[in-house]
Amino acid sequence: MEKSFAVVALFVSAFCFSSALARNTPAVAKFFVQGKIYCDPCHFEFESRLSFPLKGVKVTLQCIKEENGTVTFEKVGETDANGMYIIPAHGDHEEEICEVVADPPTEGQCREAMPNKSDRIILTRNMGVSSLARFANPLGFMTQAIDAQCSAVVQELGLDKLDD
Repeated sequence: MEKSFAVVALFVSAFCFSSALARNTPAVAKFFVQGKIYCDPCHFEFESRLSFPLKGVKVTLQCIKEENGTVTFEKVGETDANGMYIIPAHGDHEEEICEVVADPPTEGQCREAMPNKSDRIILTRNMGVSSLARFANPLGFMTQAIDAQCSAVVQELGLDKLDD
């Protein structure tokens, strides 16, 4: 009886000890940064019904230490046929500035960058969001010439009445 009690006590102790070790081992955070790249043929600097997705645009996620400018993480992704990208990011970057930047397309008519060329992303679990997905604001490029259909969109959105 004493031997069986000792064996049970040994197993319980081993189980508790291994649970404590597992809890103290920090898990490496893995996030997924998602976003969209589009073309704005109207120079609105926001998406409209005439906007269309850009395929094959190179998108870079970069995290930098603010105090010395050291790059701590960098990963490159590319947009699909719907202009969407998903970039996996490893590690917690609470003390860093992380941004998504899109390179101008090498082909097509949409090569002119908008003033907002990047978007900041928070890559930490210490902000109250339980999801591992992080969503960047859409980033866009513009055509050199404004599409003829844009005047109709201006009227549809009521942008022509803003000065009234």
